[in-house]
Amino acid sequence: MSVITIGIVVIVYAALLAYYIMLEKQEKFRNATIIKVVLSAIASGCAIFAAIIINSYVFYIFALGMIFAVPADYFLQYIKINLMKYRVGIFFFGLMHICLLVSFYILYPVSIVEFIIFTVFIGILLAFQLIGKWQIGEEKLQLTIYTVLVVLMASKAVSLFFTIPNPLLFILFVSLGGLFFFVSDLFLGIWAYSKEKFVYLALNRIIYFTGQLCLAFYLVFIW
Repeated sequence: MSVITIGIVVIVYAALLAYYIMLEKQEKFRNATIIKVVLSAIASGCAIFAAIIINSYVFYIFALGMIFAVPADYFLQYIKINLMKYRVGIFFFGLMHICLLVSFYILYPVSIVEFIIFTVFIGILLAFQLIGKWQIGEEKLQLTIYTVLVVLMASKAVSLFFTIPNPLLFILFVSLGGLFFFVSDLFLGIWAYSKEKFVYLALNRIIYFTGQLCLAFYLVFIW
């Protein structure tokens, strides 16, 4: 993928993300859902394309994880209005993180650094939950399992920046993608379970979709 093509993808993605945030602000649920799925599909499409060019089963597994994010983003849009659909969204995101973790652990050995980062991230998450007095409902068990998966994925991704000698650009992208995914979930938790203010939803969406594109570019820059 040429620099020009990457630049065009980034510009289109950023424009759609800005439009999506505007639709969320205006509470245009149907249109916002469509654009949200399109954004997710663009990120997964980049990952799929790169995985096909690389032609390695490890990266096909990673790309499969990115594909699972598309239905996950659709169903998670119903977080406030349909618990069953929301739980389906959590399930697909769980599948996403399992795929990313499998891909990571095939390529990169376990290190103490990722467990240190995992402990720090869990501590931050618990602090947010306690201070914000998050009120989590019937989905608590499923969210707990999902939280372990997403924190494991984020910890592994971020650890690569510190454990791989002279990390290349693709490592920077995957580390940022993992970090942004974790941070976006913090803002989603604040919005969903503590303070339902639009600013937290906007921050969640902006950071999350930036992270999604970073994860896709991990494969693009390997290629």
